[in-house]
Amino acid sequence: MERKGKRVLDAAALLNSNFFAYEDAIIPPSVAAEIKSRSEVMVALISAGKIRIVEPRSDARNRVTRTAERMGENNALSDADIDALALALQENAILVTDDFHVQNVAEELGIKYEGVTGKIREKRKYVLKCVNCGKKYPPTYKGKRCKVCGGKLVYFSNSEFSST
Repeated sequence: MERKGKRVLDAAALLNSNFFAYEDAIIPPSVAAEIKSRSEVMVALISAGKIRIVEPRSDARNRVTRTAERMGENNALSDADIDALALALQENAILVTDDFHVQNVAEELGIKYEGVTGKIREKRKYVLKCVNCGKKYPPTYKGKRCKVCGGKLVYFSNSEFSST
């Protein structure tokens, strides 16, 4: 069954799906680089023009990066993830990914997405939280230690902490 409409495929989608089913698929060069070494079929599809490689624009990439930083997702996304999100944003395409962090940022940006095996149930935001005293810091905070007690800072999502 062919899926009509432009789709951006990320590495997870390519590794977990039947990418022959996509009629008009595009991928950023960073995803192609990740996959080419693992898939002779992928190389053949790119060579045959069934999957096109398109470079995302810097303005789309910057918007994705700023959004991911604001959400606390920046440490969970690879450059290829950011490129796939930017390409979907730029091309107004559906993003195909099984990566929940990528889906979370797509949700925030209003990018339509579909999972190969599943979708997120809720959008999450992340904060840094001290493991000792519980002080919370915004996800953009650059320190690795708490200013109050010196404890280690770790990421927590909105489903893992209360709003107190």
